[in-house]
Amino acid sequence: MPNGFVWIVGAGPGDARLLTLKAKECLERADVVVYDRLLTPSVMAFIRSDAELIYAGKAPGGVQPLPQSAINELLIAKAREGKKVVRLKNGDPFVFGRGAEEAEALAQAGIPFEIVPGLSSVFTVPAYAGIPLTDRRYASSFAVAAGHGAEGKPTPFQALAAAETVVALMAVSELPRIVAELLDGGKDPQTPAAVIEWGATPRQRTLVAPLAQLPDLARRHQVQPPAVLVVGEVVRLRERIAWYERKPLFGKRVLVTRAEEQAEALASKLEDLGAEAIRLPLIKIVPVDDEAPLNAALERALQGGYDWIVFTSTHGVRTFFERVWQRGADARVFASTKFAVIGPATGDALRQWGICWDAMPERYTNEGLSELLTTQVVSAATRPPRFLLWRAHGAREVLAHRLRQAGAQVDEVYAYRTVPTELPPDYLAALLRDPIHIITFTSPSTVQAFFAVLGEARATQILQNAAIAVIGPVTEQAVRQRGFVPAIVSAVHTIDGLVDALTQSPLVREKGSTGCQPPQ
Repeated sequence: MPNGFVWIVGAGPGDARLLTLKAKECLERADVVVYDRLLTPSVMAFIRSDAELIYAGKAPGGVQPLPQSAINELLIAKAREGKKVVRLKNGDPFVFGRGAEEAEALAQAGIPFEIVPGLSSVFTVPAYAGIPLTDRRYASSFAVAAGHGAEGKPTPFQALAAAETVVALMAVSELPRIVAELLDGGKDPQTPAAVIEWGATPRQRTLVAPLAQLPDLARRHQVQPPAVLVVGEVVRLRERIAWYERKPLFGKRVLVTRAEEQAEALASKLEDLGAEAIRLPLIKIVPVDDEAPLNAALERALQGGYDWIVFTSTHGVRTFFERVWQRGADARVFASTKFAVIGPATGDALRQWGICWDAMPERYTNEGLSELLTTQVVSAATRPPRFLLWRAHGAREVLAHRLRQAGAQVDEVYAYRTVPTELPPDYLAALLRDPIHIITFTSPSTVQAFFAVLGEARATQILQNAAIAVIGPVTEQAVRQRGFVPAIVSAVHTIDGLVDALTQSPLVREKGSTGCQPPQ
């Protein structure tokens, strides 16, 4: 069997959007991912759900489930099975990450590999706290060290005290010694200093104090690893340019439950506002079993057999026009046909195929759409108008029912169906290991899939400890039928409406302290 391949990948400090394009590509291709303790669920969500996950993290205090030699052997063994393997590390694999040791072992074993650099916590974590490492007014040099040196020996920080900015990683347990040595090396006791805990994640916390007072402040606030220490006049800039902790959704871990191809739009908007978005694709879109009614309706539509074609989802638009194109036709064949959409997202999807909608309700629901079509289209027609409803299997019947009641001729065909995804237990465990603050549901199908995929007990436990945010009354009702009351219901039934509702909610606006400032 030919050897596989190993990528030693840096995942950055925590924010999933700091992952490089190459790193994301490797995660999407990997058959096996060997990952460390500090990887955030939002980064893990980019891993294929069918990939084998192997935990190799090192906990504070040196406890490690797999010694380094065993990790090296594991990478070699999996590659020799012909697997594509990612060794996923926090930050950069060549900055205090033992990446060189693993690369050396692979080279000696004849295993092909690549190094995929990541954004190091050395500079990204201070940046997320509003602290530059250099600034022409304060510092033109910086020094970096780990709390422990080679083979676990203490790093001599006296030698680094001359640097204008000093950065120390893995420094929490060594903080009193590091500060003492910097003072012995000539640092002024009043030098501004900061310790940043869980930087670039929703758990980020920044404590600032004069250098001599920082160990006591960190002890009183029970700072825990991972944390980055920054010492120097540049710390003064934090008061003016701190930005991450001031975002409206900072500190919130939000579970996005949409289908995989839809999740990114919502997740991206949440991340723009400071949230950590956990992408959990609970449903997938699959074809219907019997396509005969679908094909018959499509042929009639291509021949101008309908006055109106109605779409209630972006998937409906996509599946319809993909079939149109497969038959060698395009938007021109619908010159005499009008189109109705349920809301802006569906309208945007239609526009991408070169067609502007003719009708969109003010309320983006089936009820709103049926009211618009019955009062302004059917009632004004000189003959019963012919409608094609191109929909998902299991969609609510209210639209077709009300159109028929009003006297319209309606063909309702099912173009696709949504089914729960099958996610392995270890994949779910990796994504859901940290507490979820907010769960978003955008349709009744995502509510049903949440219980189907996670199981009743686990789904209930998560919902009991998180705020539930939904789009519209139909999804709200689906949640209530499960015995829960949504805390946030979007009045505007769009993704933007849901995001706006989240940012305006008192549950989100009420925040604890985002950091400590220097004692007066």
